[in-house]
Parts: sequence; structure tokens; C-alpha cells
Amino acid sequence: MRLSPAAELAVRGTLVLAEEFGQGPITLDTICSRRELPKQYLVKIFSSLARAGLITPIRGKHGGYILAQEPKEISVLQIIEAIEGPIALNYCLKTPSQCDDTSCRLRPIWDELQDTICDKLGNMKLSDCINHTDKSASLTPLDEATASLGDTGKR
Repeated sequence: MRLSPAAELAVRGTLVLAEEFGQGPITLDTICSRRELPKQYLVKIFSSLARAGLITPIRGKHGGYILAQEPKEISVLQIIEAIEGPIALNYCLKTPSQCDDTSCRLRPIWDELQDTICDKLGNMKLSDCINHTDKSASLTPLDEATASLGDTGKR
């Protein structure tokens, strides 16, 4: 699974809003400069996030953007799906399914992987991202992925 550039920018931009939550509106220029994000692209992305009810644009001289809810209420999954729509690991898991092989033996595996990914992203709140500590710094990315998926004993 690969996130679109828009979804990744959406997560990165909303993290700035989460870091500054409760401090008032943050301008797009500030958000872009903190994470080196392209302003023209972020305008469109933030428009989608506002339509999804995840951020609120504030107009006026001291305007900008704020999160529509507390960072502990907004999941990374909500942000990604606001930009990309429902996550589908492959074609057979899209709705409606684009796979005509009803006897596919891989579908249960894809289903399980997709459920795990959606569960992990759905439980990962913006507050978790900004409060993340370096307790896993000694783990390799593979160790982290394995730990987050749980040890099913299958290798």
C-alpha cells in the first residue's frame, strides 16, 4: 500500500495544527514553512479536509486553520480517507469489488491485512503522533511493523 502524495501532505499538515492546538488559527504559510510543504497543493488538500469536517478555516486578518476537534479525537485513518476515500489494499477489496474470482484463496489474507492496517490507522490519533516518544528508537522499521501487527506465529 502506498499513500498518495496528497494524503501524506494532509497528515503532515494536520500534525502542525495538532501541535498548535488551542493556540488559535495557524496560517497556511506557517504550516507550509514548518514542514516544507507546497502551498498551492495544500490549499486544495485543506479544502478537502474542511469538507470532511476535520479542520476549520478561519477567515480574516488573524485567520488560518484549526482542527475541528481535539487531536485525541482525529485519527490518521480519517485524514487519509478524507483525501483518498476508503482504503482498499488491492482491487478485490474495493467497493464494489473489481475482482470476479470468488474462490480466490488470497482474499482472506488481503482482508486480514487491510483490517489490520485500518485498525492501526484508526486507533492512531493525532495526539499519539505528536506525543510519540523515542521508546522504539532501538527497533528497526521491520521490528516496528512486526510488533504493530502482533505476533501471530506466522512467518
